[in-house]
Amino acid sequence: MATQTEREADLRTRFGDVLTLTDLAVVLRYSSVGAIRKSNSRGQLPVQLVKMTGRRGWFATAEAVAEYLASLEEARKQSNQPD
Repeated sequence: MATQTEREADLRTRFGDVLTLTDLAVVLRYSSVGAIRKSNSRGQLPVQLVKMTGRRGWFATAEAVAEYLASLEEARKQSNQPD
């Protein structure tokens, strides 16, 4: 599986340093940008969104998204380990 660094590099190649809500919906497989917004307003979005000076809308950093995806992989590994 890909490491967090590899995931981050892939995200940066595909989307740049920051992901728009549209990009984030694709990466996290949300059905729409509206679903991302609703999840964020409920405090359930697993990635922190940020505002950028001089830009409209919300964004997520490639680093934050890669960190979240890596945490999912780690949780999967932990749940598959025998007791």
